[in-house]
Amino acid sequence: MRLLDAGGREAASGRNPFDPGRGGLPPYMAGRARERSVLRSHLDALGEGRPYHSDVVLYGPRGNGKTVLLEWAVRYARSLAIRVISLSMGESEAQQSLLAGLSLLPGWAARLLRRFREARVPGFGIRMSDSEDGVLTRMLTRKACRRPLLLALDEAHRMDRVLGGDLLNIVQRLQRQDRPVTLILAGTPDLPRHLNTMDASFWDRCEDLPIGRLGPQDSADAVRVPFEAVGRSIPPKALDAVVRESCGYPFFLQLLGRTLWDGCPNPSEPISAGDVGRLLPVFQLRQRRFYGKRHEELEKAGLEPVAAAVAALFGDEERQAPGRVHQAVGASLKRSGRAAGREEVMEACEKLRDIGYIWRVYDGQIPAYEPGIPSLMGYVAAASKASVAYEDAWNRGGV
Repeated sequence: MRLLDAGGREAASGRNPFDPGRGGLPPYMAGRARERSVLRSHLDALGEGRPYHSDVVLYGPRGNGKTVLLEWAVRYARSLAIRVISLSMGESEAQQSLLAGLSLLPGWAARLLRRFREARVPGFGIRMSDSEDGVLTRMLTRKACRRPLLLALDEAHRMDRVLGGDLLNIVQRLQRQDRPVTLILAGTPDLPRHLNTMDASFWDRCEDLPIGRLGPQDSADAVRVPFEAVGRSIPPKALDAVVRESCGYPFFLQLLGRTLWDGCPNPSEPISAGDVGRLLPVFQLRQRRFYGKRHEELEKAGLEPVAAAVAALFGDEERQAPGRVHQAVGASLKRSGRAAGREEVMEACEKLRDIGYIWRVYDGQIPAYEPGIPSLMGYVAAASKASVAYEDAWNRGGV
């Protein structure tokens, strides 16, 4: 039997289709119906030569599927014969790669362009300082005239401010001229803040798509559907365990799916709740390694006590009002002997959002915070208690 993934690719039924952390399309793209609908509307118009007069900004904590959505958009665009330039701005030569992709040179010459980063020969080694005289504008205009053009830029929170400002302004100018060009940016929660530093005030009129965790049903489907596609069932009790352990975090869903696929190799048997329980220690080992890295980020940012206070505030609650979170952060800063004014509190909350520890959501007009990953809060709370206990024992001379 063949398994079709969300991009239409085929994978042999004996091959594990779950691929956590790679940013590729999962075997089944659960949820994200609204996000895909928005992207499809933009790209359908672009494919017909009618640009949307706004671009798309995808942002959210790492591991929630922004790169996956961007890849889905790229593949959908290519199916409509749209010219695509897809880059990760986290790469050291992303700026030169973007210029090479926009050039009208043949492929071999475009590759050569990257080697002449400081050259002044026209068409080679163009730097962003040259964009002031219209080089970048001419490149984009010519590309968009020949065929509808999609610029899909991942890791956009790391984009150079000058490059970003030029790009946003030029794309807007072309759209006003009804040129078929669209820009999709994807990045971490600080992407909107980074865009605010660019000289392109209109960006906040872009289509805003915050990407958080999946709901319980979508979480279950992300693992259930790929197994059922090859004739293997997962009963509700086992799926409940999957949803509970994953916390709706797409990276964990892929990791747990991979663990179950490898740990239950008999294709004639369903995946039972016992199988899930047997394999949880394997999954949790990798999960703890992931938590350790996030915990180190909090320590380096000096936010471990603040994060522990926020975890205590949430407890078993799924959401908290921003005011309560701000109070908990301020109280923790004061206990640590640090400044705890509004500016310091908001800065600490922004860092927690950037790390993916908390995530701001909106239901209608009511904002709220929810955990980026609830079980990560549990890990941080336990680590903080252990640290305090160790320090107390040390002070008493018991260590």
